Amino acid sequence: MIDEKLVEHLRLMNLTEYESRTYLALVAKGTATVKEIRELAQIPYSREYDILESLERRGYVVVQPGRPRKYRAVDPREILSKELELRVKAVEELIKKLTPLYQKHQDEVSFDEVIWMLKGRENIHDRLISMLESAEREVLIVGIKPVTTKAIARALEHAKKRGVSIKALGEFSEGTIELFNKIGVEYKRYPHDHSRFVVVDERELILASDDPANYVFALYNRNPGCIKLYRNYFHHVWEETPAQDLKPGR
Repeated sequence: MIDEKLVEHLRLMNLTEYESRTYLALVAKGTATVKEIRELAQIPYSREYDILESLERRGYVVVQPGRPRKYRAVDPREILSKELELRVKAVEELIKKLTPLYQKHQDEVSFDEVIWMLKGRENIHDRLISMLESAEREVLIVGIKPVTTKAIARALEHAKKRGVSIKALGEFSEGTIELFNKIGVEYKRYPHDHSRFVVVDERELILASDDPANYVFALYNRNPGCIKLYRNYFHHVWEETPAQDLKPGR
C-alpha cells in the first residue's frame, strides 16, 4: 500500500507521480522485478521501463543485471540528502542574488503598498502583537476599552520593560486600568467615539473602526504621512486632556 502523503512529498523533489510511487514501492519491497514494481506501485504497463530509466538517471534506483532484471532503491538518506543539499544551495543563491534587488526598491514603495486591510480578529490581534513586540521607543493607544488579551498584556509589559513609552487615551474598564497601573502605562480618560488606533514608533499604525471585541477588519499602515497625522492628533489631545485619577472603582 503506497502512502499518498509520501507521494506528494516526493513530488516536491520534481519526481512525477509514477516515479514517486515506483521509488516508494522499491523502498518497501527491497529488490523487485518490473512486474512486481508495476503491481505494487500501480503504474501503467506501458510506462514502467521509462519510469525506471528516469529514476536510474537521477540516482534513485540501481539495476541488478540478470534475467529477469531486478531493481533496488537507493538509500533514502543518501539520495534525499543530495536533493536537500542542491536545494539549500539554490535557496542561498536566490537569497544572495534577489535580496539586493529587493532592497534597492524599498525606498520607492508606493502609497498603496504600505496600506493593507486585515480581516478577522485573529489576524488583527496577531499584527498588533507583532507591532508591540517590535516597539523600541513609543506606543500610542486611542479608543481601546478592553485592550486585554493575555498576549497583548504580555507584549505591553515586555515593551515597558524595554523602556518603551506607552500612553493611552480612552474609556477604560476597571480591568484595563488595573493592567495599566501594573505595567506602568500612562493613561487619560477621553470619550473617543471614532476609529480606534495604535501607533508604534512613528512607523506603524493599526486602525479599526469598531469595538475591539467585535471588529472584523482593520487597516495596517506604514505610510509616514498618515502615521504622522495620527501621532500629532494623539499628542494634541493628550496635551489638552487633563490628568485624572483613574484608579479602579473611582
